[in-house]
Amino acid sequence: MDFELTEDQKKQKESFAELCLKEIAPKAEFTDREAVFPKESIRLLGKVGFLGMGFPEEYGGSKGDPIIKSVLGEELAKACASTYLSAGASSGLFGIPLLRFGTEEQKKRYLPGVLSGEKIGAFAITEPQGGSDVLGMKTNAQKRGSTWVINGSKTLITNGPVADYYVVAAYTDKGKKSDGISLFIVEKGTKGFSQGKSFDKLGVRGSPTSDLSFEDCEVPEKNLIGEINKGFVQLAQILSHGRIGMAVYSLGIAQACLEESISYVQERTAFGKKLAYFQDVHFKIADMKMYIDVGRELIYKAAWMLDQNDTQSILFASIAKLFMSEHATKIASDAVQIFGGYGFIKGYKVERLYRDSKLGEIGEGTSEIQRTIITKLIEDQY
Repeated sequence: MDFELTEDQKKQKESFAELCLKEIAPKAEFTDREAVFPKESIRLLGKVGFLGMGFPEEYGGSKGDPIIKSVLGEELAKACASTYLSAGASSGLFGIPLLRFGTEEQKKRYLPGVLSGEKIGAFAITEPQGGSDVLGMKTNAQKRGSTWVINGSKTLITNGPVADYYVVAAYTDKGKKSDGISLFIVEKGTKGFSQGKSFDKLGVRGSPTSDLSFEDCEVPEKNLIGEINKGFVQLAQILSHGRIGMAVYSLGIAQACLEESISYVQERTAFGKKLAYFQDVHFKIADMKMYIDVGRELIYKAAWMLDQNDTQSILFASIAKLFMSEHATKIASDAVQIFGGYGFIKGYKVERLYRDSKLGEIGEGTSEIQRTIITKLIEDQY
């Protein structure tokens, strides 16, 4: 087994890391403090080809696979978690369903704008009463002539207030439960569809999140994604991408915490010597490095399996997401502890990283959901 990145991957990482350091990281504090959507940064990511990685060139895509997307994604999440989250929800969670299941007309209409960063996409599953319970959703779509009429509501939707296009999950046959869900494309401005105001969040404040409402919202028949009532199967495949993406989100935050901590302990003194000489600080940094490196290898394995269409990719996506997200939260907490009182003050990067880290354990399926998935999948093997 070869665990080394290729020379081309190393060059891509170096170039992209420099871009993130110069163009995106300097805006991160302002983006968080003012809760400003990083539209220009997302346009930049489209311009350099990051948003379109893995998508065909005819739709505005560029060469890439899940592994290099994870390698570069770590650099972006390290620079600005808000930009990473909104970019991933737009090109990934909106774009991948269209790429895998959409019609040629849908791909040509929606993908170029989203992959260039000129348009913003969103993915709407979660509902107020259901949370992680997808089958508990109440949003439904009924066929009336040549249109689908959607009624219901969604909540906690990343890019909800700012998106131009949405992939929306709804029941088309409630009685069939998992065999009765379908996916639809809904455009901003569609009659009967409204976007809520952005929530005032703990972390990733530059990535806006809101409710969505559908009241006799009519969408044309051509906006059905793939086959009717196949939405649950589609979601299972899409969410593997999302879970690996969220693991990368946590990895980038954890790596940033490690780098900030190492820099701080080499400069800060206490009791007449630098913090770097204290054993309890050593141990925290050693644990950070250990969990980051293990998590990174788990992510790369899950990404490789996804690229190979390995049936075990669903399992390893959940393993990678669970492991990295929980340890990122601990790493961020330890970073704040190392900084002491300064770590609790606005303007210090670790304070922002600490707030951002918690979403990793919640987004794309909570830690409890990941453990449920992992247990079920391994039990099915025996």
